[in-house]
Amino acid sequence: MRPAAMTAPVLRETELKLPADPSAMVIARIMGRTMLTVLGWPGSVHAAVDVLGHLVDNAVAHGLAPVRAEPVEVLRAWLRVTEAGELVIDVADPTPQFADFGAAAGGSLGRGLWHVKHHGARLSWFLSSDVAGKTVRATMTAEGAAP
Repeated sequence: MRPAAMTAPVLRETELKLPADPSAMVIARIMGRTMLTVLGWPGSVHAAVDVLGHLVDNAVAHGLAPVRAEPVEVLRAWLRVTEAGELVIDVADPTPQFADFGAAAGGSLGRGLWHVKHHGARLSWFLSSDVAGKTVRATMTAEGAAP
């Protein structure tokens, strides 16, 4: 497991509650576009929405394995704008493991996280006491986002 990337203090944030099913990616992209505008992030909203969509899609595809007796009803995602102008995108799912994170981020195990890195995002994942399972984090700079 990689430690969560350190960031500057958060100025503005919002939480997205998404259905734990394949519709989550589309809903996240729609809500994300609106919320990034409201949060006033100066970077590429298009790139950030694409990153959010890939992280949510990965959470649905790989993080909703039957690890609990009761089904998961919502996925949670957060969009945070920091003092340094970074955008921190966190997506939580109920699976506490991330096997082969390095290979997944490098593109040899699928292309979702590879696309995230292509947009200039720094990737990490961590276990949190706030939510059961893990959180995958993408941190973007306004200047580093590919169109």
